[in-house]
Amino acid sequence: MNLNKFFDKQKELIKKLIIDPSLNDYKLSARKYLELHVKLGSLADETKCFKYWIEKDVKISKAQALDKYIECLHYILIIGIDKGYTDIEKITVKPNDYCLSDQFLGLFIDLNDLVFSPSADHYHTLFEDFISLGISLGFSEKQIEERFLQQNVRKVAL
Repeated sequence: MNLNKFFDKQKELIKKLIIDPSLNDYKLSARKYLELHVKLGSLADETKCFKYWIEKDVKISKAQALDKYIECLHYILIIGIDKGYTDIEKITVKPNDYCLSDQFLGLFIDLNDLVFSPSADHYHTLFEDFISLGISLGFSEKQIEERFLQQNVRKVAL
């Protein structure tokens, strides 16, 4: 997957964000990491992969899951831009045999590694595992790219 267009689009969107000027760099960074944690949890909730009890008529909207996936992608890109980890031009990921629960748990670990020990390697691992999750959820590169490029910025205060 070629990431240059994703980073370029996200840079355009960042310029339109309204950010609370009272936040220092540390608080702003902490909120972005926390927001990604929240968004990943919301995506996991949408997939219902954490449920271990039997429920009848559980319906999962692939369109809503894709939207939540794209929200996570925005925050992964924002963090990469903020930290200067944008030299990743391409990620090649193969499907894996891990269950969705394991993949989400792995992403939370990847994100914590990045928070507490920031490095381009940890960021790359997070990105690879996130793209792998998208494949496991049944999203094609084309679907991800098209939905991402359709996004408009919301006016938010971080």
